[in-house]
Amino acid sequence: MIRVVIVGAGARGNRVFADLISRYDTGFAIAGVVEPLEVRRSAFQVQYGVPPERAFASLAEFLATPRFADIVFICTLDPTHYEICAAVSEAGYDVLLEKPIATTLPDCLALLEAERQCRNRIFVAHVLRYAPFIRRIKALVSSREYGAVRHVAIMENVGHWHFAHSYVRGNWRRADLCAPIILTKCSHDLDIIPWLVDDRVTAVSSVGSLAFFRSENAPDGAAERCVECALRDTCRYSATRFYLRDEAGWPYETIVPPPDSLDARREAIATGPYGRCVWRSDNDVCDNQTVLLEFASGIHATLGLHALTADNTRKVTVLLDDAEITGDLYRRRLRISPFTGVPYELDEREVDLPEVEDRHGGGDLGLLRALSEHLADGTHAEIMSSLQTSVLSHVLAFLAEDSRVGGGVRLPVSDAFVPERLVG
Repeated sequence: MIRVVIVGAGARGNRVFADLISRYDTGFAIAGVVEPLEVRRSAFQVQYGVPPERAFASLAEFLATPRFADIVFICTLDPTHYEICAAVSEAGYDVLLEKPIATTLPDCLALLEAERQCRNRIFVAHVLRYAPFIRRIKALVSSREYGAVRHVAIMENVGHWHFAHSYVRGNWRRADLCAPIILTKCSHDLDIIPWLVDDRVTAVSSVGSLAFFRSENAPDGAAERCVECALRDTCRYSATRFYLRDEAGWPYETIVPPPDSLDARREAIATGPYGRCVWRSDNDVCDNQTVLLEFASGIHATLGLHALTADNTRKVTVLLDDAEITGDLYRRRLRISPFTGVPYELDEREVDLPEVEDRHGGGDLGLLRALSEHLADGTHAEIMSSLQTSVLSHVLAFLAEDSRVGGGVRLPVSDAFVPERLVG
């Protein structure tokens, strides 16, 4: 078994990776945890059988201990990724790093240099690569049974409720606190599109704005905070209606430190950011954005980020010479429609997908299994989201944001950011 230390026992570290490792054969075993919040750390110890001497309140304590694990999973808030990953790399551990790699491009590139210097292996949790839904699309495209790719479009439907929780009230609401949303939410998509097209991106352009969740769109009578608002019983974004329901787990319990309770949530929405009116918060990230990617072959692809959607999912369209592929990740729907040449005749064929349990379409479990096998014997090299491979998605995200701020200007992508060249 490959021994893993999880840094950050929150939603991703605990409820996703540690939980999957404890319930499935992934090739990993939990060897330790780093978590500054004592109640989380203690609960993690009990749940996963971590001995007290391998449960650390700080990264410094962990790194001062003689090595007892093989890989570190970094599952902390985005702005901490660079510093933690650099320190863990210097200690010689391999790393699985939650996306984004870092919140600035210089820090992303600095981690590439750290990996070279430390000679460890850093992987990025771009879990969509490992989802059966995306892997099936990749296999269909790579087979060339229906010809070459002519266009790819991904719609990142954030969902109105998810956007309000995470990007209006939550940790990702302001670019200066974290990074632009096109990086924090869509580096997955900007990784997947070039991977499906299998061609070099030559230029990026983007437009977008914060259009809806603004003060001028607040309904008449809306208050600064939901607890004091006359509309709190009817507004679809009411914090009192959303968070004060007798449900556990994400996103409800994330607004308070453990132990979660309805009383603690009431206090949080009365005084903290999760109780503010969604039209009167301090958020500044886009609630709509479109990115255009141009490729060396002359084709182009689009990514649309949308807050105002009914569902929280990704919808994918791939146009080929002889067929159209369409799919919905969360709803596990994937169809291929070969062209018939007959007016109004549609030949839709359902593509079988396995049952999965996570919102990434099975990508979380798929990542763990592929990563453990890759670490053990080098298999799955063609799919692995290494640091070198993943940096390109971040370059595209930063360029897209620069283009958007610049009014949609077309920006070339330097040859230096071809993944193969980043390795050398």
